[in-house]
Amino acid sequence: MTRDREYLSFDPSSCGFPPPRVPVLPLPGRHAFHWQRQTSTKALLDAPNARFFSRGRYALAHAFRLSGVGPDTALLAPAYHCRTMLDPAIALGADITLYPLQANLEPDVDALEQLLRNKSRRHAALLVTHFFGIEQPLDAIEKLCTQYGLALIEDCSHVLFLPSLPSTIGKRGKYAVASPYKFFPIEDGGSLWANHSAPLPKSSATTPDLIAQCKGVARTLQKARRNNADIDLTEEVGHPISVSTDADQPKLHRRQISNTASHQYDANVDNLAGLQVSRQLMLHSDIERIAQRRRGNYQKWAQAIADLPNCKALFPDLASDCVPYMFPMWIAHPEVDFFALKRLGVPVWRWDDMAVSDCSIAMQYRTHLLHLPCHQELTMDQLQWMTRITASCFTD
Repeated sequence: MTRDREYLSFDPSSCGFPPPRVPVLPLPGRHAFHWQRQTSTKALLDAPNARFFSRGRYALAHAFRLSGVGPDTALLAPAYHCRTMLDPAIALGADITLYPLQANLEPDVDALEQLLRNKSRRHAALLVTHFFGIEQPLDAIEKLCTQYGLALIEDCSHVLFLPSLPSTIGKRGKYAVASPYKFFPIEDGGSLWANHSAPLPKSSATTPDLIAQCKGVARTLQKARRNNADIDLTEEVGHPISVSTDADQPKLHRRQISNTASHQYDANVDNLAGLQVSRQLMLHSDIERIAQRRRGNYQKWAQAIADLPNCKALFPDLASDCVPYMFPMWIAHPEVDFFALKRLGVPVWRWDDMAVSDCSIAMQYRTHLLHLPCHQELTMDQLQWMTRITASCFTD
């Protein structure tokens, strides 16, 4: 049964942040697609062991349910998380145990085993997240799952599957889920697939009606027009904008006690299939281009901040089979630099709405770890503008 849990959230409503001047996620562009269908994408959509939902959080709900997560069991989830990673388990009435992570976001296996030795909770599943597309080592995790009878669920919402770069990501868990809309310029999309002959009932997902389908097409076209709009990024940057006093800033971080899912989770649509326009754009996206440009943009970010004070790339180097979701940058002084970047229109993201835990890394990364876009539709001007703005904030 879900217990009351304390959450910390950041409320930016009084900060006056302007809209981001560069898109956080990819928008449809004329170079993004080709006519030939992608076989690896088709497998995520139409394979017998796969299902396609409107969002990854709802695919995760089905993975939890199929793994026995419910009122009489608990889910083990990483202490550093987005709220939507926990919401499906809470909606199912399950309790949640947050396990600690190391500085590189790998699970603390020793601490995890200590949690499992505590027999006061019956854990049904263990969720492991491949943060930012970086593959997690799973050998020790798999042994624990076997030893304690847990279903291993891989959270691949930060992963793009590339046929030319074989990887074991998403193939070792009993179930795995992904969020294609984070990589493809699409309206929605969440994938669930089963491995090792794990049970996956025939899809009963509700197909969006004609009105919803038409609205999805219209929104896609609107985003395509916005992607082609010219935005002036030429003005020079002076000294970073001053921020509120240290005494005022704690008021922006709110504590809440809750045993219900967040407003980002709607149980009424957890069985809704993804839009047809999203399916078609996924099938015809140039995956090799997506991978090449994301890797290149990530490396440009890493080079741009390599010598800056008070910040660093969490993962300076990428494995050869990694296609990154975003560029994670650790900053020493979020009470100054996060606000400066936001007020200058840089598309900064972070997980600052999080359940409180004993994991010092998660609690620090909540405000110190920024997520910066490196997606394939960034232009050279946009990327240079973001890195120049960032350099100005950390050198002035």
